[in-house]
Amino acid sequence: MLVLAGTKLVARLPASDFPSENPRPQTRNFPYTNTLAIIMKNTILIIILTFTIGMKAQDLTKSDFKKTEWFADNENRNFYESDKITLTRILKFNNENEKLNKTYIKLQQNQNGNITELNFKNSGELFVEDLNVENWSNSKLIGKWKWKFDSRNQVLNLYFKRKLYSAFRIESKKKDSIIWKFEHNNKATESKLNLLVLNLIRLKK
Repeated sequence: MLVLAGTKLVARLPASDFPSENPRPQTRNFPYTNTLAIIMKNTILIIILTFTIGMKAQDLTKSDFKKTEWFADNENRNFYESDKITLTRILKFNNENEKLNKTYIKLQQNQNGNITELNFKNSGELFVEDLNVENWSNSKLIGKWKWKFDSRNQVLNLYFKRKLYSAFRIESKKKDSIIWKFEHNNKATESKLNLLVLNLIRLKK
């Protein structure tokens, strides 16, 4: 048998009588660049919308102030003069005893410093009263207070004698808690209360 160097053998198979079995060249065009760009754009849009909705969900509304009581630190007249203040609200009392002693709970949260208490009425009326711890005395300005809340800009406006007295923008809010320590039947007792804390920036004095 003679074998020639460099000889290539090529086998040709007969075409099938069934067209579906014969291989056919296929050409497909996938616009990878455009598809990826669209996907990225849509993904970014979803992230932005989710973030925006999340931020909006954190915003306060007028109903968050209606018929609620808050207190603020008033050491060195901070509530009336400081550029930043903190408003704190006790969200819920566990029992009647806590409600009767709410002043002591507020003072414990404020490290026994002077406080200003704000009582927001449903009608837009506002009662503002200062508690001086050293003298254990309450005082207030003579005149009517009103309140309005701009939910769009998150601005709390306080009016005194029909004139804008102070305006605060809500910078942040958070939930907190306090362990109120007291004695009951000559026994040391603790109780946990949930708080809502707002940090505000004064826009107008």
